[in-house]
Amino acid sequence: MKCLLILFIAFSAMATAQTVPAPAQKPLSAYQFLKKKSLESKPVHEFNKYEDIISGSIAFAIGNVGYFTTDSSTLKIAYSGVQTVGIIAVGHGIYDYYYPHFDSRLLELLSKKKMTRGELSDGYVSLLGEMQRAKRLSLLWSSSLLTLQYALNSFAGKDVPQDLKDIYLFLGGVNAIVATYSYFTMSDYEEYYLSHQKDPKVGLFVMPTGTGIALSKAFD
Repeated sequence: MKCLLILFIAFSAMATAQTVPAPAQKPLSAYQFLKKKSLESKPVHEFNKYEDIISGSIAFAIGNVGYFTTDSSTLKIAYSGVQTVGIIAVGHGIYDYYYPHFDSRLLELLSKKKMTRGELSDGYVSLLGEMQRAKRLSLLWSSSLLTLQYALNSFAGKDVPQDLKDIYLFLGGVNAIVATYSYFTMSDYEEYYLSHQKDPKVGLFVMPTGTGIALSKAFD
């Protein structure tokens, strides 16, 4: 009987403990949430920021050597795919090179003390300008290189079937339109960012633009 009573009391205590609600956690503030997400999104390992550009350039070179040395139409198509993958990788590398780590940069901006509303606005708009710039330059270089590549494949390649030439010319024309649009079209955020930089970090991969920014002598 005592055993049954002890078991009953223990079971009741466990049931009561399970029904007691846990203390409510205090919700994170917006700043604390941003700090948490910044740490979560920050890469654990730092890699060479040129790795995509290097690997893409290698694939690009292999594709060109293969394309211009083979007589097989099938292999030409395959090597043309390698060329395209290499150029896309280079464009992605350029994007990574310029794109800022948004969460960390915004957190750094908000962490500054005694910042005026104008300074905060300037930092935020400039950050958006850097992001827009990274997208535009990646698209500009990718489409420009693809235009050049497809033109070379069509006119400089030997024994290229006419149907394949027509495909290259079509793809080259499409990319030429995209490159032209990217060259002459700049977002308001990017224009603001460039106009407020004493020494803009344009980098090695930037083509001249309507703002008068020219090629840099070296990497940032």
